[in-house]
Amino acid sequence: MTPKERTFKILAGEKVDRPSVLSVTQTGTVELMAASGAHWPEAHFNGELMAKLALAAHSIAGLEGVRIPFCLTVLAEAMGCVIEKGREDRQPSVAKTLYDQGKSPTTNGLLDSYRVRTILEAINIIKKMKLEVPLIVGFEGPTTLAGHLLGVERLCLMMIKKPEEVKAYLDKAGEACTIYAKELIREGADIIAPADPTASPSVISPKMFEKFSKGPLKSIAELSRRAILHICGNATPIIHHMIDCGFSGLSIEEKVDLSVAKSIARERKVALIGNIPSAGVLLNGTEEEVFNATKQAISLGVDIVAPSCGIAPRTPTKNIMAMVKAVVS
Repeated sequence: MTPKERTFKILAGEKVDRPSVLSVTQTGTVELMAASGAHWPEAHFNGELMAKLALAAHSIAGLEGVRIPFCLTVLAEAMGCVIEKGREDRQPSVAKTLYDQGKSPTTNGLLDSYRVRTILEAINIIKKMKLEVPLIVGFEGPTTLAGHLLGVERLCLMMIKKPEEVKAYLDKAGEACTIYAKELIREGADIIAPADPTASPSVISPKMFEKFSKGPLKSIAELSRRAILHICGNATPIIHHMIDCGFSGLSIEEKVDLSVAKSIARERKVALIGNIPSAGVLLNGTEEEVFNATKQAISLGVDIVAPSCGIAPRTPTKNIMAMVKAVVS
C-alpha cells in the first residue's frame, strides 16, 4: 500500500503492516531551507516557497507526509492580530493582540485574507503533484487562537473572572477554525490537524479544558474522518477529554504516559501519534539515539511515528532520516 493508504487505514482504525512516519506539526528546518532554496520568513507568506519547503521534508528527509504551514499565526493575522514575522530560525508570533488594539473579533473576510490565500495556494501546488503521501494542513486550535486574540494571560484570568466574555471570544475563535477547516478540506487537504498548545494542562486546568475547549474542538473533529488533534506538554490528565472530542488521531508529546493513553485510545479506535522528543534526541541526539527512541515508541504502541511537537528549526536532517529509517527498515 502507498504511504497515503497506510495512514488513512490507521486513522480509520484498520490494521496495517507497520506504522506510518510523518509529522503533523511543523517541518521547516534550516537545513531543509538551504536544500530547497525556500527560507523563513518568506516561506510563511509565499505559497510557492511554502510548498517547496514542505515538500523537502518528504523528498529529502523521507517523511511519509507533507505538512503545511510552519506556524500557528495564520488565523490570528487573518482576524487582525499584528504579527512579528520571525527570522530563518524563529517562527512568526503575535506582536499585538486584537484586544490590545481595541478591536472585536470577527470572521468577516477570513477566507479572503492574504495569509489564508497563501495556504490555499500552497495546497493547490502540492495537490497538483499527485503524491502518494498525505497532505496535512495544520492550524491553531480554538483556545490557542483565542489566546492570540486576547493574550494568553488575559485569557486564563478571564476564564475565572469573566467566563461569559471569554466564551464569546472562544466561540468566535471556534467559528473561525470551523470556517477555515471546511475550506481546507474543500481545497484538498487530506488531513486537518489543529494544534492547541494553550489548551494544555500546563496552561489551563482540565476543568477549564472541559468547560471551554472541548466543545469547539468537537465541532472541528466532526468535519472530517481524518482529523488529528495535537496538544503540547503532559496531556495525560485530559487524554480522555481529547478522545471524547472525536478526532481520529491524537498527537502527543513524550511527557504523556503512553500506557494510559494507549489503554483509552485502543477502546475508542483512536490512533496515537508521536512521540519522538522534538527538543530532545531529534534536535540534540545522535542518529543512533533517534533510531533507538523510535524503536521504543513503536514497541510502546504508537500507531504513527512522529516528532512529539514541531520540529525545531536547527534539527539535523540526518536525525529526521534516522527516525524514518527505524520505521521503514
